[in-house]
Amino acid sequence: MKNIAFIGMMGSGKTVTARLVAEKLGMCFADIDDCMVARLGMPISVAFITFGEKVFRGYEHDVMCEVVWQDNFVVSCGGGVPLFKPNMDLIEKFVKVRLTASPQTIYLRTKDDFSRPLLKDNSPKKIAEIIAERESVYSAYADITVNTDDKSVEEVANEVIAALEKFEKGD
Repeated sequence: MKNIAFIGMMGSGKTVTARLVAEKLGMCFADIDDCMVARLGMPISVAFITFGEKVFRGYEHDVMCEVVWQDNFVVSCGGGVPLFKPNMDLIEKFVKVRLTASPQTIYLRTKDDFSRPLLKDNSPKKIAEIIAERESVYSAYADITVNTDDKSVEEVANEVIAALEKFEKGD
């Protein structure tokens, strides 16, 4: 199977789903945000504030360069990764799985998570605005799209695996 990259909005379930998909398929797994924390020695929210978004995105790209050259690999990308075309060039040959969720679902999943710098004024309205800003980018890169609303991680992972198998066959 080709390498797989999970893209989509923060709180859509990328990390937990990507980890489970990697486990089920016997593939390696990395989360770009976790790699960023390890590299920078600080939480994402602190790095974002400390360096500003432009410098932060540069570090994120450096981490992508270090991670994505491996084979038999599943990567969970931060929500902003697709906004920087050089990141997407790095994973051009990956199957890109986009996870979606409603603003309300994302709000419920992230309302107590203060590590997400773009959601400091977290509300379904703010989340809807971010989704609207990113929609065209996410949809342009997605090979497969799976909605995660009202589904368990197991259900989403199984749906992704079925879609990947279909994609690999060219259906």
